[in-house]
Amino acid sequence: MSDSLQARLKLLREAMRRRGFEESRPLPEPQRAGSAETGLEGWERIGELTYARTLRFASPLAGPELSPLLMPPGLSPGDLVFLDTETTGLSGGAGTLVFLIGLGRLEGPELAVRQVFLADFPGEPEFLEQVRPALETDGLFVSYNGRAFDSHVLRTRFLLNRLAFELRRHDDLLYWARRLWRRALADCSLPSVEREILGVERGEDVPGWEVPGIYLEYLRQGWSPRLPLVWAHNLQDVRSLAGLYGRLNDILLEREEPRRADLTALGSYLAAQGLTRGLELLERSFAGGDAAAGRTLGWHYKRLGRWEEAAEVWQLMLERGPSLLAAVELAKYSEHRLKDAARALAWVEQIESWNLPLDAETRRELAARQARLRNRLARRPVNRGSS
Repeated sequence: MSDSLQARLKLLREAMRRRGFEESRPLPEPQRAGSAETGLEGWERIGELTYARTLRFASPLAGPELSPLLMPPGLSPGDLVFLDTETTGLSGGAGTLVFLIGLGRLEGPELAVRQVFLADFPGEPEFLEQVRPALETDGLFVSYNGRAFDSHVLRTRFLLNRLAFELRRHDDLLYWARRLWRRALADCSLPSVEREILGVERGEDVPGWEVPGIYLEYLRQGWSPRLPLVWAHNLQDVRSLAGLYGRLNDILLEREEPRRADLTALGSYLAAQGLTRGLELLERSFAGGDAAAGRTLGWHYKRLGRWEEAAEVWQLMLERGPSLLAAVELAKYSEHRLKDAARALAWVEQIESWNLPLDAETRRELAARQARLRNRLARRPVNRGSS
């Protein structure tokens, strides 16, 4: 064993002693990859304490065309990097280390997933040096909750090891999942989206909260029979990221129906991007009975200056029951667009007749509008005709 590795193992023993771990048995020396004693068959040793492997699968993207709503201009499918990490804790604090990273890239008809594994704490500097080239790409990193967790943990570990690091472009699919399926799923965790939207059943797996304990067990005992499940868990996370990206791409390119998606949320997003399809989805959702779609559709028509269509939506909303928003908007439309103060006042008085539990500010606004309209009507000259 090299002097450098002996020194690192000594530091590890001291760190474990401070944390209260028992040293009933000596720490095992790192073995060559492929040795039955390590369980790392199929992994290539790329450093004293760092291992890597690359696995290939069929690409989940239907073709080379990518929606501009997902991919920044100038990038191609080969510039996508699907990123997932496994760490020693779930809090993301300074004491949380990344011990496994999965990076998936599209290579023609295949998804190539490279996993890099840290076999012991002292190897963290070389582990980070090994993954840094892949993280310095100008491509687009795709993660799931990576903005809130993975990117912060990586940045902290690189900073503490005095290494430069920056994810230049990053797309977090959690936000897309919440936008499309929040109202359809019990939760928007990646396993839920896998199961309910992608139709993926993991089989034998470990929940994310168990991963840190399995890795620490491996460090204490030299091997954990559950460690391969952690590798498989990370691998499936990366594959699911690519699969979800492909599904979103197909939905945005109208290659498939947005199954179980919140058409109101998707329609509003697309309409805000200036796409006619967004209005079509909102109309469809409103026709299906979603009141929120009516509110959003009316707002988009108003924003576009399509007043008659907006007024029609507000009228339809009122046919379904009292709607403060619709009545107020119709009062504004009647007063400012139609120049019909009497009709505007009738809408305000209709709101008053509903006896809705309104907050003080809304009551003041309605009272002011009512007073203004009445004054305007009182000042209007009366045509008495000719004598």
